[in-house]
Amino acid sequence: MGKKGKDEPVILEEIPEPEGLVNPPDPPPEAASKILAELGWTVHLMPSTFRKYFYSVKRGEVRLQAPYFQVLGLPETGFKTITKEDIWKAFFQKRCEYRKVDEFGAIVEELKNPDDRIDWDLVMEAYQVLTDQVRRAEYESESLLPHARRQLAGLQVMHEARVREEKRLEKERQLAEAEAAQNEETAAA
Repeated sequence: MGKKGKDEPVILEEIPEPEGLVNPPDPPPEAASKILAELGWTVHLMPSTFRKYFYSVKRGEVRLQAPYFQVLGLPETGFKTITKEDIWKAFFQKRCEYRKVDEFGAIVEELKNPDDRIDWDLVMEAYQVLTDQVRRAEYESESLLPHARRQLAGLQVMHEARVREEKRLEKERQLAEAEAAQNEETAAA
């Protein structure tokens, strides 16, 4: 089978875990977004791939991309009828909300509040995706159409199971701390 003189391959007893599982990356910047928080969306990382996804408790929905129509203040229910002009008007309102105005009334590139950089970047991303025909079509088919929601059901189930597990672990930690505090009190007495 093998050639003479060749060493046999070394078979490991245990497969080592990749570095990423030991040291997960920092949360994505969108996790600090005020816009997403107001809309009821949270940003998470998938446990094995660390790919970000968005979850809405209110809607009971999970997505791989941010809710771009909502970010611009547009209703998602009629997403098929929203035109580029509607998107531009919503973007311009957001631009006026986030950007400074100079003494001549022109909107400048400087943000009113530098802490809003994450939200402004999200607004820009939403505008760029929704005004590009190809990217918008991909976004709609991956996030808004009924088949996309069915395909993302597995991710939603995984997220909800992970949240339940985190709550259970937190409860166990609190019980252990309370028990340790009680033991200290009885030992001190």
